[in-house]
Amino acid sequence: MEKSDTWLFIVVTISLVKSIMSETGNLFNRMSDSEETPTQFINRAFSYFNKKSNAQLNGLSSRPFFIAVGTNTRLFDGYGDAINFDEIKKDGWVSTQINQMKLIYEEKQSALISVNFSRMNTSGIEHFASLGQYLLVGDNRLSKLKGVFLLGGLSLGEEK
Repeated sequence: MEKSDTWLFIVVTISLVKSIMSETGNLFNRMSDSEETPTQFINRAFSYFNKKSNAQLNGLSSRPFFIAVGTNTRLFDGYGDAINFDEIKKDGWVSTQINQMKLIYEEKQSALISVNFSRMNTSGIEHFASLGQYLLVGDNRLSKLKGVFLLGGLSLGEEK
């Protein structure tokens, strides 16, 4: 992917999130009173993903949870409900590693984190890399993962 496409993706995502949040009137200075930062939260989410824990991923997410892959957007009861680990493993996946993470913005009720990540195979070799924009929202003083914007081509496994 070209660098200009990546920046366009980031700018469009930020504009969309800012527009949604400003319409709700929920713009404040810090996302939550939690001790966990947004980047620590995302690290925990990736850890649960690598543990193949649908239940823990659902516990991190807000309902409904959305995943936008390219131009396709789907709603789920939680992040864990969106992932079929058995099918992803058939594609060669063993684990996912974060290559780079950047906090795009953080406010009291929301945060947006850009994550460049790789899916690794059994030989420890990257077999797929992607960029995701993870949206966190405040939910009763806790951070919850509301959704993720991903570039096209990423498999989540077949629908459950």
